[in-house]
Amino acid sequence: MVGLYIHIPFCEKKCDYCDFYSITNKSSLNRYVDCLIREIELFCSKIQQNKLSVQTIFFGGGTPSILPISHLELIVEAIERHFDLSSLKEFTIECNPGTDFVRNLQVYKAIGINRISIGVQSFVPEELNYLGRIHSVEEAIRSIDSALNVFNNVSIDLIFSIPVQTEQTLSRTMEMVKAFDLKHISAYSLIYEEGTKLYKQMIEGKVRPHSEEKDYRFYKLICESLQSLGFEHYEVSNFAKPGYKCKHNLRYWKGEEYIGFGPSAHSYFLGQRYWNFRSLSRYFEQVERGLLPIEGKEMLTEKEKLTEQIMLGLRAEGINFGDFRAKFGIDLFRTACSIFELWQASGKAKLNSEKVSLTDDGYFVCDKLTIDLLDRIENIASKKFSSMQVQL
Repeated sequence: MVGLYIHIPFCEKKCDYCDFYSITNKSSLNRYVDCLIREIELFCSKIQQNKLSVQTIFFGGGTPSILPISHLELIVEAIERHFDLSSLKEFTIECNPGTDFVRNLQVYKAIGINRISIGVQSFVPEELNYLGRIHSVEEAIRSIDSALNVFNNVSIDLIFSIPVQTEQTLSRTMEMVKAFDLKHISAYSLIYEEGTKLYKQMIEGKVRPHSEEKDYRFYKLICESLQSLGFEHYEVSNFAKPGYKCKHNLRYWKGEEYIGFGPSAHSYFLGQRYWNFRSLSRYFEQVERGLLPIEGKEMLTEKEKLTEQIMLGLRAEGINFGDFRAKFGIDLFRTACSIFELWQASGKAKLNSEKVSLTDDGYFVCDKLTIDLLDRIENIASKKFSSMQVQL
């Protein structure tokens, strides 16, 4: 069982904060769809297996809702030809309110999509303008209303800790969230990624990020608002109503297999991690020569798998001690119990003899807790697997 990720690298406009691979020149869209379908064919011919069974499909980007319906149908038909979709549980497409995707919602449903993720980011005009978004608050509202008329499972993305944001304006956004019967929310603290316009502005002193204390207040406001509406905080940046956790993203966090298609897409399959060229021209060049567009690959060592299990487990639903012992032969509860008890005493974790998982406060400092835990088990892991250093 695998998950499929399809990267659509086209946008109407590049947002100032975005580090994902995307371009605004759509002149090569037809060529791209042809190459994407060819990449799917190349992959499936190369593995020489029966059709792989697919549990989840996720169209991300970029802006997948920029795709004309005819192109989307061609891609979905190729997936149906080459994979077994009889066990498909979730099929998501990311949509931007500024792309007028609402006219396509019924067609989305007809071709098998059952989950819509809308990039709202904020319900405050000044914040949308600051982020360089192409949609208005009114367009975001209409998009959500329209999606909810067709789909039961609708998610939105929000961004907090925007420099022009205050607790009052964030409260306005959270009040708007209450007006919709949403099943899932992704809420991300604004990150100043190197290479973005926002990062350049920060380096030049034109933008000042909020302090960690203020970032925490924004974060807690979101956590408390969403939990009061019945959302479960099940991953650092993700909240879901019961039964509506994102199945595709859970595959990443549980270390399960997924296959990515398109430039910059990553995959984890048969114990190997690999990634495609982050360049449309290189992608075209490889695929049109009949080659998979893979830029690099690595086979994870047991120690690297252990590190990832801890990293991904802590940032999501926690670490099950029995599963960890079965995979790596290490009794994590006994080895690190004193650390877990400190986390629990400070309100950062929930602990019992079977599992450790983080609370809201723990998620906020997840990276630090992960490093602390890896440091604690470094000697044991080194003796068991190799002398290589565990890295975060």
